[in-house]
Amino acid sequence: MKFKELPKKWKRKIVILSFISALFLLLLVIFNIFLVSYRAENERQRVKLVKDDSELIGERIEIQRDGTASVKANLYVPDSMNDERLPVVFNIHGGGFVGGDADVLDTQSERIANEWNVVVVTINYTKADVKPISYGSEEIRDVVLYFADNAEVYGVDPSKFTLMGYSAGAYYAADSTRLLQLADFDMASLVLCYPWTTGLKVDKLEKDFPPTLFILSGQDPISQKAKSYVKDMESAGLEVEVIEYENAVHSFIESNNPEGMVEGTVDMSDVINTEQESLAREAEAAISEWIKLR
Repeated sequence: MKFKELPKKWKRKIVILSFISALFLLLLVIFNIFLVSYRAENERQRVKLVKDDSELIGERIEIQRDGTASVKANLYVPDSMNDERLPVVFNIHGGGFVGGDADVLDTQSERIANEWNVVVVTINYTKADVKPISYGSEEIRDVVLYFADNAEVYGVDPSKFTLMGYSAGAYYAADSTRLLQLADFDMASLVLCYPWTTGLKVDKLEKDFPPTLFILSGQDPISQKAKSYVKDMESAGLEVEVIEYENAVHSFIESNNPEGMVEGTVDMSDVINTEQESLAREAEAAISEWIKLR
């Protein structure tokens, strides 16, 4: 039957359905254009954070994985490293899940490697605009397991591994710790600095989840929201400690380093200043002492 021979009510239905289908396809095209543009802009911003190899303090390494893409990381060892097996701090940058780069932790990672006498590894996990958040967590898990498997090569002690993350990086650190337990590897400790906790579920954690230190900022809504997650962990009987810096703001620890002071379009004067830098160094010292006790 030809279209013109159809009853009027069926003609109307077909026209309406055709219109809806065309509108849906148009919206899909617009969304794909937006997504491509969004990813491209995020990548442009991330590239700005990458140091030239000649300027990087750490050593660039690439962790090979079976059947999937490798993971890029930066390695820092203390100047006085000897035959002693050292702890490892896996230092996870933030950036709202779609921003940031391991290079932004370059100066800080060298400093804590020497001041804490630890090996530091910063990890360039794949951002959430490219792959799901779970993919980045798996990358971090695999890097930790790589260093555990190659402990003799790097002179490290797998029983003294710590994951430390900032904001979105803290989410990744917590989720990776959970994945590591599922892989039968226990971290010695976990440090979550002003963590993004939405989406983290305490009921998914094992009873022997590692001791967790929360570094919270008194002037930061994300830190304040994290307190409910702290309470959930405590209610579950997990070992938790909280240090809150009343005058600190979000990202005060990692931002007060040379990489955090690069020229940008956003005024960072409330984050990058002498008061916040002093609090950052105080927090780093407290984290170091806490890790040593684990």
